Amino acid sequence: MPKDHARKRRARRTARSAGSSYTSANASTLHAHPVPVLITVSGAPFGVSRTADMSAASAAIAAGLADCEPCRASAMARLMLGDSLVLAVLAASLPQVPNQELSSITYIFCNDVQPHEYPPYTYDFTAGLGAVQRQSFLEDLVDIWTALIPHLSGDTGTDLTAMIINLTPAPPLDYRAGRTGFVPTPQGPFPALTLTSPDMTGSIEDLSERCGFPLYTWNTLPDVMDWVLQQHPVTLHPWGVRRVSRDGQNLTLGSGEHPAEATSEWTDAAQRAGSVLVLGLWSDGFESLIHAVQAQEIFTVRARLQPSTTRD
Repeated sequence: MPKDHARKRRARRTARSAGSSYTSANASTLHAHPVPVLITVSGAPFGVSRTADMSAASAAIAAGLADCEPCRASAMARLMLGDSLVLAVLAASLPQVPNQELSSITYIFCNDVQPHEYPPYTYDFTAGLGAVQRQSFLEDLVDIWTALIPHLSGDTGTDLTAMIINLTPAPPLDYRAGRTGFVPTPQGPFPALTLTSPDMTGSIEDLSERCGFPLYTWNTLPDVMDWVLQQHPVTLHPWGVRRVSRDGQNLTLGSGEHPAEATSEWTDAAQRAGSVLVLGLWSDGFESLIHAVQAQEIFTVRARLQPSTTRD
């Protein structure tokens, strides 16, 4: 159950120290605490064109490690009035912290946003917070990172100033269209597209767990799912697949820069059927696909075509 009383305790603690914090800030007597370096992070993964200056977050964590409330309150005030992108950066790398007292807004983030592992969602979440929610979320983020830093150093005696922490999100998993062909089904040969991952960042575990691809059973035709085939608007060559989610959180696998070759026979068959099977991960020919299916190494969705690419 959310522990909002933890937020209230922190608010009282901050209020008690606020006077001394602002006095110290005005007199330029804030302490210089050992601080891990949080490097500036590009906003590109979050869908924004600016960068995130992480110095205030670094100062808040350093003050927390030193148990210095005046400095922590000053840094937290800077974060409260600062860029939501900084909160998004801290949140995007938020580790799982069991038995941690968290505010209700942090629980919402952990349950509804974090599982998608999609930085633009995280930025939209932080940018849309009201003042009270932002304060609660920020307190949790700084508390969690403050608790985590000693574990990252591996030694409480480590010089924190020697630590350089890069919170840049990992690049998205690379999926690309592979080959087009036909697979046997009870209704006859059916058009199919394979997905590959040239840099091997994609995996069948990711397709199954995050993307919801069911295991493919040979010689069957699954029902159409909430996926739409992505095709070049002129050649109709397929380049990927996109899930249209009811909650507005869509997911695209593939790149328009890397379409698959497709014969007119394949394109015509896909248009007649109004859907295709999308098989991942497979980089070899369709003639040897059965062995991977028998080894339960192929996951698939049946994606519909865009209405503009189907025949009347």
